[in-house]
Amino acid sequence: MVETIITTDSGCNPKNIENMVPDIVVDSDGTNYYDVKKISNDKIRVISCEETFKRAVSGEKFHTSAPSIGDYITLMTPYLEAGKNIIHLSTSSGVSAGSVNASNVAAGILNGDYGDNKVEVIDTLTAGSGGTIINEYANDLVKKGLSTKEIKEELLKIRKNILATFYISKVKGFVSSGRAPKAAGLSDKLSFRFRIDINGEGKLMPKLPFYRGSIHTQFMKYLKHIINEKNMEEYNPNYLALLITSLNEIDLEEAKDYLKNLNYFKKELIEEIKFYSAISSYGVEDQVGIALIKK
Repeated sequence: MVETIITTDSGCNPKNIENMVPDIVVDSDGTNYYDVKKISNDKIRVISCEETFKRAVSGEKFHTSAPSIGDYITLMTPYLEAGKNIIHLSTSSGVSAGSVNASNVAAGILNGDYGDNKVEVIDTLTAGSGGTIINEYANDLVKKGLSTKEIKEELLKIRKNILATFYISKVKGFVSSGRAPKAAGLSDKLSFRFRIDINGEGKLMPKLPFYRGSIHTQFMKYLKHIINEKNMEEYNPNYLALLITSLNEIDLEEAKDYLKNLNYFKKELIEEIKFYSAISSYGVEDQVGIALIKK
């Protein structure tokens, strides 16, 4: 059986960046950076999530764009030359249509050049923490020895069952990035905290109820709405993603202790992962992403 390689772009925030194609992060001067990892262009330097976040907090504005078609080809070509198939997990078209389009163009070029081995692109309908978890699930399917066709079929089903949800302590960074209207900035003065989920169409959608109060207290309330003793068995205990930006007021140890004390999820899953630059560019402290797989 032909070996299958799973690749992603950085909007999917994979734990392992070896097979990741980085998004392009652009600062207010128009300078381009590779998100976390360099691919091919020596004129473009890598920017870490820590640097992006620090500069965004200081008031610098960033935006992100999809990886280049050439970078997809650079990453994928050696695997095809080695006789392997590729399944590429793209950031949701509802979040970054450019990522899906660019990866599909690259796949078309490569599939024309390598007739026996193929690149399959999947619009994951998720991103951030959701991307982390579908990438882990895909790699586990590879380890189980499923064929490329079987893996693709399973991923197309499971993408509908991923809960990707985000706790937004402040919207200031989203306003400056253009992802929220300026009027939304008033909510910070009123101490509103938000839950945003990725819906079934792969788009970011605010979810009721809003939370009002201290950042940490409301985060714990949010967390207990997401996962608790009454609903935890609705989720697969083998998959949990917990992603963070820079934390100031949130005590993540309390959150991790809460998750461990549920005695349901594998303990090794309860660890934090950094959001990459594509999300750190919003400059929102105390932002947390959680992802689970519904049974």
